Amino acid sequence: MVRVATLLDEFGRPEDKVQLIRRGKINTRILRSTDYGRSWAAVSEEVPSERILLDDGQRFAQHAASPKHATHVNSAGEPRARLDIQRVSSTVTKARVYLGDKKWTPVQDVATSSIIFDGGTRAGWMIPSWHQPSPADDKQPDSQKRETAPAPGYSAAAPSVPELQAAHPVGQRFSYIRVSSADQNLARQREMIGPVDKEFLDKLSARSRAQRPGLENCIDYLREHDALIVASIDRLARSLVDLRMIIDKITAKGASVHFVKESLTFSQDSTDPRATLMLGILGSFAEFERAIIRERQSEGIALAKKAGKYKGRKRALTLEKVEEARRRADSGEAKVAIARDLGVSRATLYRALSVTASLPESAPE
Repeated sequence: MVRVATLLDEFGRPEDKVQLIRRGKINTRILRSTDYGRSWAAVSEEVPSERILLDDGQRFAQHAASPKHATHVNSAGEPRARLDIQRVSSTVTKARVYLGDKKWTPVQDVATSSIIFDGGTRAGWMIPSWHQPSPADDKQPDSQKRETAPAPGYSAAAPSVPELQAAHPVGQRFSYIRVSSADQNLARQREMIGPVDKEFLDKLSARSRAQRPGLENCIDYLREHDALIVASIDRLARSLVDLRMIIDKITAKGASVHFVKESLTFSQDSTDPRATLMLGILGSFAEFERAIIRERQSEGIALAKKAGKYKGRKRALTLEKVEEARRRADSGEAKVAIARDLGVSRATLYRALSVTASLPESAPE
């Protein structure tokens, strides 16, 4: 007899419909479904038994029918409301709550542990008991009221519970960790940071954010009310200019950044006077650092010119290549193909051709 179950992912969402081969207390051997559930994989695998739901694959089918919806339940497992899922993490899920009459609340924070990812089947289209319909709702025709009635088999009488609170929205916790070949302290940084919803990692020694894809992905992923946790300031930036730029970019998105070693938190609405003072000092020193860099660069160029060693930026095209390009263009060859062969952009080629064309021809000897 084939035993079928639902395999849940790390957040409790149905991941696949599976066939049970051997179930143990710790691990269970399974076969995943293939061909849209019509057959089973040839190779078995082991998964944690706690992720197996013995329901004949029903939860997976419910979730597949409406993957964006779920049921919010109380501590007794009774449905409270239908949810429209926006983003899921291990601790907090961003979701909207159904209020009836095709209306939803703004996005709120809901504990992931109190969500059943069943496509909203258990909740149906129930109106939460804590939501008091306006007088205008009571005057709706019966045909419209039936739209907000619960799905068949579910009661509209939900337990009397307080409204989901969003007075102080709580975002997700992320960490950024950077290690280099000379400083392999990955475990130590993780221990300092503690548990997070998602980790971003760069395993390299880089001097600019252009060489740190983990940091770029982290900043792009941050949303309002999220918190980025970093072990220390030197793990996030290699210069004061870079540090101030990163902090400004994070706080501009409504997120915050916390440095564990320095016990500093930076955000748009920070009330920590030390952090406010430190941010001002960082800005001043960053400008000072930029001024020093510009001054050193100017001095270096001046010395190189004096010694006759400064030639400016290397030309993208030598005069020989420009003449070659001109001959090919005069013969009717497409300039796009010429630019591609020479490894430059069309704009660079056009500019080089126009500049050399304006130069006076050498007088014959």
